[in-house]
Amino acid sequence: MRAWVVAAALALAAPAGAQVQGVMLEKAVAIPEFVLSDQLGATFTDDDLQDRWTLIMFGFNSCPDVCPYTLGNLEHAISETALRVRPDNVPKVVFVSVDPARDHDTVTDYALFFHPQFRGVTGARDQIDLLVEATDSSYRLMPPDDTGYYEVQHTSAVSVIAPDGTLRAKLQPPFDAGLTAEFLARLQIQYRRDALQ
Repeated sequence: MRAWVVAAALALAAPAGAQVQGVMLEKAVAIPEFVLSDQLGATFTDDDLQDRWTLIMFGFNSCPDVCPYTLGNLEHAISETALRVRPDNVPKVVFVSVDPARDHDTVTDYALFFHPQFRGVTGARDQIDLLVEATDSSYRLMPPDDTGYYEVQHTSAVSVIAPDGTLRAKLQPPFDAGLTAEFLARLQIQYRRDALQ
């Protein structure tokens, strides 16, 4: 079980109902080598996590509630973050489908529906599992019914990856866009301070 530090200071001055459920790791976690791809075959690997902040969310295209809600939340949070940080520090958002059998041909389109710069990828089960485990996430494919349809249970948390390719924080929806943007901006400041030490 990983130790997490709750970064709750941002919620103190928030209006009623507004929140940011952001937690920072006490220690950065390295992301292993992995290879995923979008529906056009363009790869997404651990090298793509270098030199840029990245938010990674796991889910599946036919998710009825958690995925569309969280991706919508992220669209607002990214817009707010763009008002607080330099353009090159605005995190990129990557949606990773844990259901490649059904989503391989549509995962990119699904992500782009929420924002023109969101990226959707999937891949071989072992490669998905590498990233899921490294980010302390989880999912489970449920047994199919008589028609072959199956549900997917998955973590709703969003993983925050720093420009050095390490996991630094998690965001748990629902989250307020403005407070989440402030959390991400403060995380970036702390990251730069740590780099100077």
